[in-house]
Amino acid sequence: MAATTSSPPRILLTGATGFIGGSVLTQLLDSTSPGLRATPITCLVRGADRAAKLTAAYGDRVNTVLYKDLDDLDIITAVASQHDVVISTTIGYHTPSAHAIIEGLAQRKGAHPGSQPWFIHTSGTSNVSSRPVSGAWLDNNSPQGGQFDDVADDVYGYEVARNAVEPYIQRTTELSVVDTGLARDVRTLVVMAPTVYGVGSGLFNRRSVQIPAFIATSLDRGRAVVIGDGKGEWDHVHVQDLAALYEILAVRALGKGEGLPWGKKGIIFAAAGRHSWGEIARGVARACCEAGALPDLPVENLSLADAARLFPEAYLGEADELMVELGLASTGRTIPTVALGLGWKPARGKEEWEQGFDNDVEAVLNERREKGR
Repeated sequence: MAATTSSPPRILLTGATGFIGGSVLTQLLDSTSPGLRATPITCLVRGADRAAKLTAAYGDRVNTVLYKDLDDLDIITAVASQHDVVISTTIGYHTPSAHAIIEGLAQRKGAHPGSQPWFIHTSGTSNVSSRPVSGAWLDNNSPQGGQFDDVADDVYGYEVARNAVEPYIQRTTELSVVDTGLARDVRTLVVMAPTVYGVGSGLFNRRSVQIPAFIATSLDRGRAVVIGDGKGEWDHVHVQDLAALYEILAVRALGKGEGLPWGKKGIIFAAAGRHSWGEIARGVARACCEAGALPDLPVENLSLADAARLFPEAYLGEADELMVELGLASTGRTIPTVALGLGWKPARGKEEWEQGFDNDVEAVLNERREKGR
């Protein structure tokens, strides 16, 4: 069992004020699963105002704990040690906070022999993506021509071998999560998400990152942009479908963990559709033009150097050519065999994907109006 203590098992969620985390929180709270409905959820949050908003909305269903940030490692460890399942939806490349969570869960297990804590870590498919723009890492370096299946392929082994040649911060953190979990006898499961789109259901940030980055950069340039020729292919998933997967994982982890892979086998995908980066550029161009924000002009092809210079503010605040290519111009095709086998049934398709461009353009334009841009 996930816990053998006299108290009911507990879930800790990090990133509840973010796009994915906020949607996961509402999914868990709205679940019809008896186990989840009876499980307290703790949220690590920054700022008393955010904690108050969560309490006002959800009452005693949610317990908030304040911390400064992801570097507040002592608090993270202490809080994790009081929980049986930790779901992390914060940035996937902060290794110290991930280690702090695992250490806390190891302490939990040590204090309650027979318990089996789980750490569900959020990462991304850029970790296994090729680099077709620079040619530094092509599809022929990957299984099945750059397509990965989370059951058929040794994803962990591939990442280890690749990271030895091409270190990448998010991949490094993911591998460290797996290795540290094995060393501390904590079961880890990594969700390697593709492009996440749609309107979130949380109380705070309700929009994604990648597509709005293209929108913001396109608005600054005066025309839609793509990096390289735009032929690289990625997968996508609606944020609500992704949240539904986390619900399935949480229910399983709270029980006996039946069907959940872990450790080196516990790296799973969450793809529900596929697109090219050129398709994203054309979707941005259409939505911006229809909103009156951009003229009807051909898409501009950016070099990696130009993209690394133009995208950072809109994307991550800082980036280099490796990060920009892997996250915004690479090829990352994945098959979510594990999730589908667990009963995951993504419900959003082409119509929601197209609508997502309009929603994101509206959100970015509103944000700019509020800032007087």
